[in-house]
Amino acid sequence: MAYEGWPSFDLEMAKDDLITIAVQIMGKTRSTLEVSADISEADFIALAKADPKTAKFLEGMVIVKEIFVPGRILNFVLKSK
Repeated sequence: MAYEGWPSFDLEMAKDDLITIAVQIMGKTRSTLEVSADISEADFIALAKADPKTAKFLEGMVIVKEIFVPGRILNFVLKSK
């Protein structure tokens, strides 16, 4: 027993299935969404736009830029119409 090896570590088993990504409007966090770890940028942007917490800030505004950092954050840069 004293000479047994350490258990092996499997990185695939240690990965999270769900992650939380913050959604910002003009640099201020307005919502967080829990999504699959392998979600694409386009899917996450569509999900964030449909979220009621962020949709109210997007109404009547023009999206100038969408800054997405995978697994971390999405920031919408807006200007008024």
